Amino acid sequence: MSIGSFLASKENIEFVGKNSWKFGRNFILNKGLDYYNTNPDEAEQIKNNMERIGLAAGKEEVNETIQHIVIHYFEKLFALVKSYEAVWIVKNRIDVGDSLEYFNEAKRDNKAVFVAQSHFGATYLLGSVLMVNGFDISMVGKFPEPVGSMLFNNSNLMAEKYKTGKTHFINIADPAVDVPMSMFQALFSKKIISNVFDENNEFSRPVKLLGKDIFGGSGMDMILKNSNDEKVMLLTPFLIRTGEDTFRYEVDRHYFKNGDIINSFYNSLEKRIKKYPAQWYFIHELEESFIDMRK
Repeated sequence: MSIGSFLASKENIEFVGKNSWKFGRNFILNKGLDYYNTNPDEAEQIKNNMERIGLAAGKEEVNETIQHIVIHYFEKLFALVKSYEAVWIVKNRIDVGDSLEYFNEAKRDNKAVFVAQSHFGATYLLGSVLMVNGFDISMVGKFPEPVGSMLFNNSNLMAEKYKTGKTHFINIADPAVDVPMSMFQALFSKKIISNVFDENNEFSRPVKLLGKDIFGGSGMDMILKNSNDEKVMLLTPFLIRTGEDTFRYEVDRHYFKNGDIINSFYNSLEKRIKKYPAQWYFIHELEESFIDMRK
């Protein structure tokens, strides 16, 4: 059993749903730390991955990374069951600075927006940032049941009850969904669409991260190969934890005209990893990124 499936128990989901952010976070954090204490091989894998990619991997660094991995899974459970508190946190605990101006510019100029997400920081709150600020989004991801329905229902509840923007989920776990076609349609319709770029799959290719050769891109360069800066705005968002319940929303802009967009995305991710290494939760399965999965 993985840390994700261990924490996504009915008991834990119900606890998070019934309690405030503070109590839910502490409850899940303690559960997750207990999991790693009883599964030292998984903690050792995290340490090995940190060393392999060139990050400091002393006891303090590994423990901090493990804490942030567990916190990530708390935020996932929170996104499944919380609506009012999620809206409140976005409005009161997230510093967005002027990052939303990119989205306003794209709307003004009638451009699609491709939001290239990575496995870094508070990713399960990223969609809420845009929703609460009035933007409709399409989100590609793997949302298996029963988690998928919970996420869809809670997102719809937020939109209906609190008049936020809406999220349309493009579910990779649903065999009836033509994911590439859905993405092309969203881009053609000038919508905001998000997908991860740092997963390794059969469409990934060699990339460099922290000076190491891995595989990534998730085929997003293929999806975007017929786009250009006149049609699509390219953005990488990062929601960085600045405290137990505070965050900062940062967005980098990228341009087709500058060449390899996947490399540009990874440059943005690398900058955040160097500054906040413990918030890169993908480190716990990074070993998979060294495998060539191309057909």
